[in-house]
Amino acid sequence: MRPFLWNTLGRLAFRCTIQNQYALRRRILRAFGATIGNTTRFRPSVVIERPWLLTVGELTICGDHAQLIGPERISIGARCVVSQYAILATAIADPDSPTHADRAAPITMEDDTWVAADSLVLPGAVIRRGTVVGARSLVQGELPEWRIATGEPAAPRRSREFKEQPL
Repeated sequence: MRPFLWNTLGRLAFRCTIQNQYALRRRILRAFGATIGNTTRFRPSVVIERPWLLTVGELTICGDHAQLIGPERISIGARCVVSQYAILATAIADPDSPTHADRAAPITMEDDTWVAADSLVLPGAVIRRGTVVGARSLVQGELPEWRIATGEPAAPRRSREFKEQPL
């Protein structure tokens, strides 16, 4: 019953909200089982297939036209960004299977991570704390913490270091 209600009423209510009505979108997602922080922001054009499988921490934002799709859990930590047009897909057709059966696994983004614009995160991906995934990258497997990763497949290119700002 929940999938039917989400697909007929919930998605429509979510998409029809005004741009800055983040609190209303959070309430709609929570009504359908999502576990999300009080300061999380979802743009109205974000596509969420199954909110009851979604966990998102505080101060996280999902940009315009991002897609959180698939039959497995998606966990996003605190202070994270899922940029515009990024796709987190917990199921894909398995190219090694003669029937192309779906291969499904949960996706985890730990705290302080960023998946940049137009990136694709595949089933089973784990993006460790502090990692930035560059635009148009393809993430499969696990990325180490506090790295900048780019490419297809995304690979760590260098450490992510913070420099003090002069006063």
